[in-house]
Amino acid sequence: MDASTLSKLYGLDGPFVTLYLDSSSTAEDAAEQYDIRWRNVLRELEQEDVDEPTREAISAARGEHGDGGTRVIVATPATVQLALSLPQPPAQEIVTTGNLPVLTPLVDALGLQVPHVVVLTDRNGADVLAYTIGPAPVEAEAVDGDRWPVKKTGRGGWSTKRYDATVHNNWHENAKDVASTVEKIAADVSARCIIAAGDTMALQLLREHLPTALHDSFVVIEGGGRHVDGSDELVAGRITEVLADQVAQSTLTLLEKFAEERGQDDRAAEGVAATVAALRMGQVGTLILTDARDADRELFFGPDPSHLALTAQELLDLGVEQPWTATADEVLVRAALGTGAEARFVTGGVEQAPAEGVGAILRYAV
Repeated sequence: MDASTLSKLYGLDGPFVTLYLDSSSTAEDAAEQYDIRWRNVLRELEQEDVDEPTREAISAARGEHGDGGTRVIVATPATVQLALSLPQPPAQEIVTTGNLPVLTPLVDALGLQVPHVVVLTDRNGADVLAYTIGPAPVEAEAVDGDRWPVKKTGRGGWSTKRYDATVHNNWHENAKDVASTVEKIAADVSARCIIAAGDTMALQLLREHLPTALHDSFVVIEGGGRHVDGSDELVAGRITEVLADQVAQSTLTLLEKFAEERGQDDRAAEGVAATVAALRMGQVGTLILTDARDADRELFFGPDPSHLALTAQELLDLGVEQPWTATADEVLVRAALGTGAEARFVTGGVEQAPAEGVGAILRYAV
């Protein structure tokens, strides 16, 4: 899912119904609990005067418990515009109606989803899996070499040296095939990380045959391989650790860049007012929202993503006939995505973070 998809949702006519529901399946009676939760949700929507066609459309898009940790649904009258599952349970369940869809938890969650490729390899080939959103791979391919031999006999004799040379050559050729597949699949999903596990020699050869441009994103983890041996949970845990490190490093780099631009008093906006002004001018390259922001604050907005302001009068002065209000989070993210900017949710409380929990790195200075 890219920014343009979410931006289109903001551009639709409301009112909007937005749901973030826990759909995890850890409890023994998860299916029953999910059914009960959905009956309560539909009853709640009816009490909020959501019409029957819209409730029916939402119910049809409920998905199954266990599809992921969170079921996300955004609907306009009688039509579901978005339905997907996120891997983690929601920090807080949301059932709400309003002038804008509530997309900030989704944008936040997507920012934590690092597009990556997992490679489980041996000397004969590999299983290559690509992940973007959700727990299931979006692309998977098995690479199996048909070359023989791939195992040394360990026996002596006049032909041993030639036999072993053939084995080594076959390992290299199989690794080349795996590297080619990894390169293609990594490009398909714009992978930020390639995580590999398996046979030590196969891993060494895979790195050797990967393009140099992919070496910095290539990470080897211990344990696991192509065959089910009880190590799946261990490998999954190590993959999660690698991805968490990727997110942490990306956040640190972003905040250091913001602090640098702020220090130069050049390409940075700090605080709500300055960020709103920069978004209105289309200056923002990356919107930064930290957990120190006021989650209850509201801003005014108009039909265009660049129509946002601290007061209704500002929009009236710009020619907006009917200013509406929504939470500052949604208005700011709507403006960012609608003007081609990135929106990032990061941890605050550090020196490099913007004041008021809101800031931006700008494309250009005025």
